[in-house]
Amino acid sequence: MTERESRAIGVAEVIHSAHMEGGDVTPAFLADARDYVEEKIDVRELLNRTRRRYGLETV
Repeated sequence: MTERESRAIGVAEVIHSAHMEGGDVTPAFLADARDYVEEKIDVRELLNRTRRRYGLETV
């Protein structure tokens, strides 16, 4: 399995989990997740982008 495939599966699991909990993901998260899957950013940057979007401290 390639890194991109592994990342895509992880993102799909996150989205599925959000849906199972009655939630959804935003178009902004999907755009950031696409950058992550395409290996343009790492998981830390994905997390930081999400945290900044909601005014939370980055890591």
